[in-house]
Formats: sequence, C-alpha cells, structure tokens
Amino acid sequence: MNTDIPQTGFYISKNNNQNLSEINHKLELKGAKTIIFTDDNVILASWKQFDDQGMWSDGKNAIAYDMDLTNLDTLCQSEGLQSSGAMDKGRFLWQLYRKYGINFVDRLRGTFAFGLWDGMNKDLYVVTDPYGIKPVVYSNQDDNFSAATRINHLLFAQTFSKSINNDAIFHYLFFQAICSPLTIYREIVKLEPGKGLHHKKNKLTRLTHYDIAYQPDRSLTEKDWVSKIRNHVKNAVDVFVPLSSYEKTGCFLSGGTDSSSIAGFYTQLAGKPARTFSIGFDDPRYNELDYARIACKRFKTDYHEYYVTPQDVTSLIERLPGIYDEPFGNASVIPAFYCAHHAAGKGIEVMLGGDGGDEIFGGNERYVTNLVFQRYLNLPGIIRTKMVEPMLSIMPDKGIFYKAKRYVRRANISNPERFYSYNLLAEVTPGTIFRQDFIDGVNFNSFINIAKKHYQNAAPADDTDRLLYLDMKFTITDNDIRKVTQMVEAAGLRVRYPLLDRDLVDFTCTIPPELKVKWGKGRYIFKQAMKGFLPDEIINKSKHGMGLPVTPWFKNDKKMHELLYDTLFTGKPEISNYIKPDFIHLMKDEFEKDETTYYGDNLWVYLILELWLKQK
Repeated sequence: MNTDIPQTGFYISKNNNQNLSEINHKLELKGAKTIIFTDDNVILASWKQFDDQGMWSDGKNAIAYDMDLTNLDTLCQSEGLQSSGAMDKGRFLWQLYRKYGINFVDRLRGTFAFGLWDGMNKDLYVVTDPYGIKPVVYSNQDDNFSAATRINHLLFAQTFSKSINNDAIFHYLFFQAICSPLTIYREIVKLEPGKGLHHKKNKLTRLTHYDIAYQPDRSLTEKDWVSKIRNHVKNAVDVFVPLSSYEKTGCFLSGGTDSSSIAGFYTQLAGKPARTFSIGFDDPRYNELDYARIACKRFKTDYHEYYVTPQDVTSLIERLPGIYDEPFGNASVIPAFYCAHHAAGKGIEVMLGGDGGDEIFGGNERYVTNLVFQRYLNLPGIIRTKMVEPMLSIMPDKGIFYKAKRYVRRANISNPERFYSYNLLAEVTPGTIFRQDFIDGVNFNSFINIAKKHYQNAAPADDTDRLLYLDMKFTITDNDIRKVTQMVEAAGLRVRYPLLDRDLVDFTCTIPPELKVKWGKGRYIFKQAMKGFLPDEIINKSKHGMGLPVTPWFKNDKKMHELLYDTLFTGKPEISNYIKPDFIHLMKDEFEKDETTYYGDNLWVYLILELWLKQK
C-alpha cells in the first residue's frame, strides 16, 4: 500500500548566491515541470496531481499554483472571460492580477496557494488562502528566498542545515503539532493563513489579505438566527455540490452534527443519496457507528463503513514520517487515512469533510468550561480571596477538594494561558522533563506568545469569540486540516471543507457569542437551527470525534505493545537528546498503572516524534 503523498504543489525561489541549473536539475529529478528566468535568478516549479495544480508563463511572467476555487465560473462571467473549463487557471490568475494588482486575491473563494512572478516590475508574490488549507512554507536566508507547498520541496531543492528548532519540539509536545509560523527546522517557517509575501530588491514584505473579524449583530431574534444559520450551512454545501460528479464524491460521516449536516444537505441538493464513509472500532468506548447509522437512516445515504484494527495502525504508523514533513502527533490520522482509503476503493475521488464546525459555531467543550471560569471570576473579589480560596488551601489534595483547587487555580489564570493550561507540559516543571542543554536552547514562552498575539488580534471581540479565533489559527490550520488533508491525499484523493467556506465563516462572525456558547451548552444556536433536520440523537449526543483507542491497544495488542516498548523504552531513543530518560520511564510507569487514557495518549505523541527523528 503506497501511502506517501505524491509530489504535488509548487516550488518558487529567487536566489542570488545559488546555482539555478543545479536547483533545476534536482527539481526535474523529482518530476517537476520548471521555468527559469536566468537574468533575474528566479525559478518556478510545479507538480501536477489534480487539474487545479500547475504552472503558466508567457515567457516573461509566470504563476505556479495549487488551488481549488469555488467561484471560478462566477469570476469568469463577471470579468467577461471565456469559460473556466477552457482556460488555463494560471493565465486566469494573471489576468486578474493585471487588472486589480495583488488585491485580486480578495476576489477568490475556495482554497489556494500560488507563487507569482511579475517579470516587468520584478515583483515576486507568494500567497496562501484565508485558513491556510493550501499550506505554504518559506525560507529567506542570505539573500536566497524560496517558498513551496511542502517542506520537503525546499529540502531537496536547496541545501539547508536541517537544524532542529527546539521551540518547535516544545510546540509539538505541547500541542501535538507545530504551530505557525514555526516548522521543525530553524531555517524554514510557515506562511500564516490569510497572509502573503512580497519579495522585491532583496526585501521581503509580509502582507495580510484576509483575517477573521467578529462583528456580532444583536438586532436579530433567536428565531431569525435559526433560519439564517440553516440556510447558510445549506448554501455552503451547495457551493461544493457541482464541483465534482456525484459518482466521484464522498462524505466523511462520523455521526456528529457537522458531518451529518453535510451528508444531509448534500443528499437534498444532489437529489441522490450522499455516498458516506464511516469508521468504527471494536472497542465500544470509541465506536460511534451507531450515530453514523442513525444519520444514514435519516438521509438514506449510500452508506459504507470500515473497522480500524491495531494491525492497521502498525502497518501505517512507520510511514507517517514520509507523509508529514515534520512531527505530527494527532492519532486521528489513522482513521482519517483508512476512511479515505476505503472510499478510494469505491471509486471516490473527492471527500467532503466536516472540519471547522466546532470553531465557527462554538462546539468545543473548552468554550463551555471557559464560561464556568468566567462565572467564578464574576463573584465579588472578597468572596473569592477571603473565603473560597483560603478555605480550599487548608483542605487535603484529594477527591473533590483536589478538583476544586485545580479549578480555582485555572480560573485565576488569564486567557489565553488558561485556555492551554490543561496540559502535561503546563503542569510539570521543564527541569523534570527536559535535558538541561535543551532547556538552555528553547523559549518555553514561544507557543503562548504566539497565542497571545492571536488573542490580541481578535480584540475587541468577546472572550468566547477570541478563543474561537485562536482555534481557527491553531487547531484548524495547524492540526485538523493537516490531519485530514495529508492523509486523504496519501490515499490518492482530495478533500474539501464546506464549513470553511469563507462566506459561511464570515457569516458566523456576526452571530452573538452568547448564542454560540451558553452555560453548559456548546454550539447552542447551531443545534437549535438543525432541530427537525438532524435526528435528535445526533443533536443531543456528547461530543466525541474521530478518536483512536491508543491506550487500550498499547496495553492489550501484542504488536502495538511491542512497537511502543521497543521504540521508546529500549536502548537509547532519539528523543532522549531532548527529554530526560528518567521522565520517559516515569511516563511508562504511570501508563502501566493508570486506568485512564491520559498517559497512553501522551505516549503516542512521544512515539511519533521518535519515529520521525529516526527517519529524518
């Protein structure tokens, strides 16, 4: 089973000190189509897996692109151009650029990343879409600028030291992923969502073409919002229905509100049963197929399911470093891949994913918990500091008192620090976990400093919306989208995200936050809007997601157990260059006696890092 992502996307550079012919030779060996502008030391390269990837040039100017636009036909009509089906996509972008300048980007809908060389004016632009669904990484070292859609494109085209970024190691262990703008390598950074780069005369300028802006409209009644939300979600799905044929389109169906809504609206709009694909597990604590089947029954979908086994994990896990260019520790990559792989076997070419719903409608439990903390902080200060907290301080650290102390301690932390305080690395001192030479070379505040920047950028939004903004920047761009997109592409398919349609996201920014998240109720107004459309069982179910039974399989499956113990607890693992061996074995001891999933889930993150370090 071939699970490496095909060479796809683009590479673009402007080098003053490197041999262009040498770079070109390396790119061509990897199957790239290339263009060189020798006088300007500019090179563009592209790899084509899908129709919306490629390159255009008129001999003086060029565009390398990776895009999946949803409004291409509309733009062609409004600009009086020939139909999109008969037009080179790069040439179309160039015509928009000639007419509107780089601000043409604001007219695009869908997902896109491109590099544009304006040979007449010597301008080089690199841009990614509003939510970073089409990623871009870049490097600007010693008058050599380069950008690409994958880290590996930069690595095999040019010479880098491959020096590991210690801050990125900390990000990964803290968040299971490395957050923009960092990458695992010091010399390479990610272009953040909604951003662009302008390179001219050896000067690099960062541009912002889009950002999320919360402007709640409190003039509408709850009844008004219910109607508008259902219509907007349906319209967002409708955008994607005509983009691929019914026979080649599938829907992820977890049985949650988002995937069920997409499958239901797709069935309505296509006039045929959506082809849905679901993942199950033999462990009933993780298996949600009952809910997927309820959605299937309601919408009469063409339903397919696949049970993931421990053997599926062991056959895939060591290939993950070849799929991800840097450590990525979200265990849900496994079910995401096998769901897409199963769909590919049924003739599917495009999957519709439900990612984004939690972050635009307020569905994560952390948003509800934040309201609880805010309720406590709204108590008069004298009650909190003179009564509650002194009383708790003399109580034993066990049972309900221990929980109450943790609750009060977290409540007294300001956001965004509080938002990320339920984390092993936030509760243990660095000296307990990390080697001293690692500690000396890392900024432990780097993650939270980026979070603070985003939190402030969302001002003056309500605290709930500011947390949604954080998750759009981190959880969506750097975790969920990377998880699904790269595994779907590894299965040979492409994926689209109706709930991340820009017009829908912008609309949700007008919903008052107090309707998104209420006391004890996440995504309140969304669920009200979907009543009567979605089955009550799905609306009322607790949130689960596409999890993986990591802990029980580590403990009870022979091969999974051996993989964990042979990789992390035998000999000298690579992670011991960063993490104290004593802490690794402490994690092992806690894992063996703990009955929860806490330590097993953390060990998965360490295991993936070790596998990546061994293969880098």
